[in-house]
Amino acid sequence: MIALGGEVEFQEEIQGGAFFPKLFFRWQGALIICNKTLETQPCPALETFQHYGKGDDAIVKVNRMFLYFAFAVFGMIASLARTDYMKFDIVIHGGSFSAPAAALAAARTNPDSRILLIEPTDWQGGQATAQGVSAIDNAWHNPGATLMRTEPEKYYPADYLDFLNRLKNKPVEAPGEGMAPNGAAWVSREAFDPRTGAWLLDQMVSEYPNITLMKLTVVKDVKTSDVVDQFGAGKIITELTLIQRLPINGYKPFDNFLSKEVLDWYEPADSAEYQKIIHKVEPLNPAKGLVVIDASEFGDVMVLSDAVYTVGRELTTEKIADDGTLPALDEDGSQAYVFPFCMLATNEFLPENEIMNWFDNYDVYFQQQSNSYFSFGSHNWISIWTYRRLKCAGSPINSSSVYIGDVSMQNWYPGNDYPYKTMYKDIAAAAAEKSDWHGGIFTDSLAEAELHAICWYFYMKANKSVSWNTVYPYGNHAMNMMGTGKGLSRLPYIRCGRRIVGLFNFRITDRYFVPAAVMPPTSFRFYDSVGIGNYAADIHPSKISSGITPSVPTPAPFYIPYRSLGSVNVRNLLACGKQMAQSFVANSAYRLHPIEWASGSAAGVAAGLMARDGKTNYALLEIPALRELQQKVNANSPISWAAYDGSPIPSDNGELIVNDFKTIVAGTPFQVEIYHLNAAYVDVYLNGQFIGRTNYKANGRFVLDMTNAPSGSVNFMAMCCDADGKVLDILGTITAVEEILIIDNDDPACHLEGSWDTRTQAQPGKYGNSYSLSWGTNAASKATWEFLITKSGLYEIATWYPSAFNRAEDAPFTVHHARGVTTVPINQRLNGGMWNKIGDFFFDRNTAGKVVLTNAIANTADLVVADAIRIKWISPQTGVDSWVLYGR
Repeated sequence: MIALGGEVEFQEEIQGGAFFPKLFFRWQGALIICNKTLETQPCPALETFQHYGKGDDAIVKVNRMFLYFAFAVFGMIASLARTDYMKFDIVIHGGSFSAPAAALAAARTNPDSRILLIEPTDWQGGQATAQGVSAIDNAWHNPGATLMRTEPEKYYPADYLDFLNRLKNKPVEAPGEGMAPNGAAWVSREAFDPRTGAWLLDQMVSEYPNITLMKLTVVKDVKTSDVVDQFGAGKIITELTLIQRLPINGYKPFDNFLSKEVLDWYEPADSAEYQKIIHKVEPLNPAKGLVVIDASEFGDVMVLSDAVYTVGRELTTEKIADDGTLPALDEDGSQAYVFPFCMLATNEFLPENEIMNWFDNYDVYFQQQSNSYFSFGSHNWISIWTYRRLKCAGSPINSSSVYIGDVSMQNWYPGNDYPYKTMYKDIAAAAAEKSDWHGGIFTDSLAEAELHAICWYFYMKANKSVSWNTVYPYGNHAMNMMGTGKGLSRLPYIRCGRRIVGLFNFRITDRYFVPAAVMPPTSFRFYDSVGIGNYAADIHPSKISSGITPSVPTPAPFYIPYRSLGSVNVRNLLACGKQMAQSFVANSAYRLHPIEWASGSAAGVAAGLMARDGKTNYALLEIPALRELQQKVNANSPISWAAYDGSPIPSDNGELIVNDFKTIVAGTPFQVEIYHLNAAYVDVYLNGQFIGRTNYKANGRFVLDMTNAPSGSVNFMAMCCDADGKVLDILGTITAVEEILIIDNDDPACHLEGSWDTRTQAQPGKYGNSYSLSWGTNAASKATWEFLITKSGLYEIATWYPSAFNRAEDAPFTVHHARGVTTVPINQRLNGGMWNKIGDFFFDRNTAGKVVLTNAIANTADLVVADAIRIKWISPQTGVDSWVLYGR
């Protein structure tokens, strides 16, 4: 790697056929690039100058030759024009844990490419380091949890495991405490000092000479050009404008709160803390162009390139309409975010009033949160202390033992998790800021989140259940593992941010999840799978958020599709980590550390291939290219679940999805979707019988709307053909058709006897066109719904009616079934306009069943309603029938 830490090397810049060497070195963590023609040989005598910690943990290795040379060049730079022109093949806009993974993968895939990795802070690693969550979560629910714990080499990326192994075997020269023993933190097997993690990521990246790392750098502007290709109108990124900041006047990055300095990152003018260098990045090979990966947390490239993206929480549906209209979102509805910090166990008592004095409104805010939000929940103080403990100073090591010298990292809901405001501007406000981009964020939200975190520290301090005291490490304190002047993480841990819309408007959504511990053992396997993951759909709710919640809280092991990594409209843009194409709910499961890394690995390989061949992101979906992509990703990062998938590489060249993965209801319309890149039309078959042809294509998939399917298990097949009728691929799936019969009050199978009044007026909650009623004062009256059973088994019987205040609370529904006759009273004042279960009953094949409702009710001033009955086959069970009372 060029210019890691303070290593000084020379890079040859090709401009107009001439070579222009550049000197790279670091001053207090900032990369300096000097456009002077100097010797074109490395300077091995010059050693590292890099600041990873504070006090005793500051790692500063400087020899006299380097200092003399560095100050000389630093002075020279001050007199130069500070706009630098650079040429690269791949640019990775970093900041997340996926960014170093992408850089490593791209460098391996295309060793001839020149890769620029930019980092907005001075620590690589995102949530694992700069965001302070250095206690890595893993899946806890089976089957994924056991598989990943017992055979990690089959289910985790190899370089991710390499990172963990380096943490466990911390080099002597590395800063910090390394990895804590297993058991120090009860939520994680891998709790470590983030200072060590950041240093090790730098070492890993430094092992690849084609990666240039630029820290303390943000994207200020993006230039694009319009293109039209077989996939429609789009854009190509042609140039990036970067601002790199150089600490001056003795300032150390992150000595102040993030909210105080983050806007200055995007200012081209010098400030009291930073001198700025402007970089323009262009493609090294104009014929092939740039490849850009947004692996950030703010999504700068995404917004500035006019990529289609979403932010916030879907309100009622996750689906993108066929015309490309995005679903309605609560754009302020991202998850709660948090500034982690550390607490040190000590015998020394310190009031720490100076920390409170950092804020004018500390007392008021602390009291508000203590009264209304802060809580240990079902846990006690010690379990919160050991939840993400990064250093255990004694033994035995377990969740109930705490010791003087322990360091506990705090990341707790409802604690320092900040739930009141989003940090992201909405899409319209971010677009309005593009002409003078400053990250599209709310600094007032960041400032209150910083105060919120400090208040949680003092709440923990005030409510401790141990005899010893706590210290808040900040500044030069040796146990200030966050390494900042104020003791908070450099960036907050951001659970949900701006999310790209993928190729063909694809996004990972809740529909692809299958509940854990059921068949099949995995969630839906995409034909373009380039990674795997497993975690719960874990939402830390914002108090201002509304919208969709997970339908599958604990998904079965799942997959990362390549389509979620490419931009729908920017042809040379990829995204990974929390920026990839996914819904709010899907993101809640995909945001885990190792899944971020896996997505970065996939994006890095894709970028390497795009740069090598001059291809767009869409072009990698062509089957030869897709298979090469999958094979190269799989060489480092698994793309299949070895315990369940027959082959590591999917065999299908597309996907067939029936009825949105839901069980088909006989007599109810449903939709067939076929994802295939090159087909001109698709013929669909059901149990070997042709049922329809479609050439209607929207959002990258063919759509066939069906009105009905016969009862029983059915085999759907899609024959994908080109314009000449040649069969390209055959896709298949088996979907169970649920046998459901609905009998309305005006159907021939419903018989009314006695005194009934049938009404058709606009009554809220009625089924179909009418409903029938009979008063309790009428002569004995009954409604009978009769049906023929064609398959033995257990059936659910339910009724639908419009409710009102004058309905019977004990409407007697009597079911005649194979085991006898059962009467169930239903309260028709409640739950109108929906199916209300009467019970589950067994019926024999080729027998008649019936449901009878009478007006024999206790309060004769009320009435009963005969509307619709639903008979639904459940299973071939032959056990005891079950029924329950509803509305009582």
